Amino acid sequence: MPEDAVTDLTEMLAVHDCLRHEFARMPLTVKAVPEGDSTRAAALGEHILLMMSFLQAHDEGEDLLIWPLLSERNPEQAALVATMAGEHEGLLVDMAIIRDQVAAWMANPMIMERSALHTTLIKLEKELLHHLAVEEQHVAPLIASLLTQEEVAAAGAHTLASLTPGQVSVAIGLILKNTSAERGEAIVQGLPVGTLAAFEESGRGLYTDYAARLSDY
Repeated sequence: MPEDAVTDLTEMLAVHDCLRHEFARMPLTVKAVPEGDSTRAAALGEHILLMMSFLQAHDEGEDLLIWPLLSERNPEQAALVATMAGEHEGLLVDMAIIRDQVAAWMANPMIMERSALHTTLIKLEKELLHHLAVEEQHVAPLIASLLTQEEVAAAGAHTLASLTPGQVSVAIGLILKNTSAERGEAIVQGLPVGTLAAFEESGRGLYTDYAARLSDY
């Protein structure tokens, strides 16, 4: 990679926009669900589980394909990279707890189950927002200067490959909803041809139906 080359991280930042918005909303919407509303709990529970899968897939792409290259190409930043990887491990612990709490709440949408989930979602949100801020301020410049466009794209491809086709369509819809038009266009242009075709053919409609089930989300 030429010394003066800078890799475009627009797609990564668009994903971060989506994660920030969705994880900030989830605690508020869970708290607002009336006790015993099984329909609403099911819809929100489905969404929370999807966002857990999305976040985990995104983080795994960095763990497997980004952090090792950064450590190799700039050993002086190994401590920073180790911190990022360690924070991912902490997020995984919270996500596992949330998955269990979602299952309990969907099975019995009462105040105790709702409160437990709400509390853990707030904890995860705070940790995630801190992690994304550090990553964008301190790690993103390293990625842009040390990794090629193809190497960064490989991490994004890992995210897509880790999700089901339906989850991919919803994730794309959520990103487009929660980022700028410019970043959204970069997401669309950067999709593999087959993924883009599937999204245009049926994915947009699938996302629209999904969003309707979250009507007041």
